[in-house]
Amino acid sequence: MTSGKSRRGPLILAWALSVLLVVALAGTTLSVIALQKQRSDDSQRDGAMKAARQLALDFTTYDYKTWDADAKRVLDDSTGQFKQEFQAGTDSVKAEVLTNKATSKGDVKEAAVVSNDKDSAQVLVIVNAVVTNTASTQGVERRYRIKLDMVRDSDHWLTADLQVVG
Repeated sequence: MTSGKSRRGPLILAWALSVLLVVALAGTTLSVIALQKQRSDDSQRDGAMKAARQLALDFTTYDYKTWDADAKRVLDDSTGQFKQEFQAGTDSVKAEVLTNKATSKGDVKEAAVVSNDKDSAQVLVIVNAVVTNTASTQGVERRYRIKLDMVRDSDHWLTADLQVVG
């Protein structure tokens, strides 16, 4: 006959191993969830930054020969007040660009997401641009510090506000 003590040892060991297994599985599950959230956050941040970099580039790159297509690129990636303001000013800016045979070639140097959530982000972008016109045919380098407020529309990031801050 076996004693009750000798049977309890394996039961306690089995119970302890079961508890450890449940804790390990819970920890692994939480780690996987946290990793997926981090990847999602990174993806959203990267998407907003990529869209902001492109809009800043499009905003600072134009040619009097292709003004309509250049302005359309900016409008296509804009929304809200910024889109309305840009659209409202397009004709007067176009007249100046054509009269002065102006061109600008932007080059994004740096970009950083200041804040973001799943549907919005604020991005700062530094752009250098070489601007030519009838008064400056050799070109003048200009530096822009641009703050963009981005909003997500489905899977596409749009610029809701753009401010040249320096």
